[in-house]
Amino acid sequence: MRPTDGSTQDPMPAAHTGGHLAAVTGLAFDLDGTVYLGERLLPGSLDLLDALASAGLPFLFATNNSSKSAEEYLERLRAMGLPAERERLLTSNDVAIARLRELGLQRPYLVATPTVVATYRSHGFAPVEDDADAPDCVLLTFDTTLTYAKLRRASDLVRAGLPYLATHPDTVCPTPEGPIPDCGAFIALLAEATGARPEVLGKPQPSMAVAIEARLGLPADRIAFVGDRLYTDVRMAVEHGFVAVLTLTGEAQRGDLPTSPHQPDVIVASLAELHALLRGHGTLP
Repeated sequence: MRPTDGSTQDPMPAAHTGGHLAAVTGLAFDLDGTVYLGERLLPGSLDLLDALASAGLPFLFATNNSSKSAEEYLERLRAMGLPAERERLLTSNDVAIARLRELGLQRPYLVATPTVVATYRSHGFAPVEDDADAPDCVLLTFDTTLTYAKLRRASDLVRAGLPYLATHPDTVCPTPEGPIPDCGAFIALLAEATGARPEVLGKPQPSMAVAIEARLGLPADRIAFVGDRLYTDVRMAVEHGFVAVLTLTGEAQRGDLPTSPHQPDVIVASLAELHALLRGHGTLP
């Protein structure tokens, strides 16, 4: 780990070098910027996930990215050669579906891609698309097919006082060409237009953490959450009692750490380094 002040000493506490991993018996991984970037697997991803699968250790992919259906994610993961089953994938859409059911909401105005709209339909919801129909809430997702017409309708409905939710707070999504606007940026835009902010789901909210714990069937202190964002991945892990692992392959960089209120337990340059740490602790052969 390189110092940032020109000194020869490692500025990071010893806890950041992997000691917390000794108790870990299950892992959850962010996707964008952690396992892959665009269509490219990041260093060490395939070897680590194959090793976990071979060792029979439970692991899970947990992503805030709500621009794709679960089926699209699984297809992408399998095309990359990664072990991927539906029970190993948790998205912010899964959390949003559970929350809508909890609130008794059935007719969301969905700011979403067509495949995500179809996902909600397949779960028994009746997303409103026709301007003549009356929705019972507004749900904002990472809509990569976003149009001005969608923003205007969402803005009108939010100002009218409908329940307003958003799948996640990420302001940007990492891509090989650089970061692109994500759901958090859309939230900020609508806040300027309406003065309202939504109930935000996904990481770092407790609902996502509880879902991860339930899927893995482990207590929080036995789970390592691995991600590339300080304000979602690391924050959720720290606040819920997971071992917080920051990988420097996506959004967060080492220079962001001194000013972040959310500090990871472990910092790795890539999943290849995490694999080596887990072997060192005897978690993996």
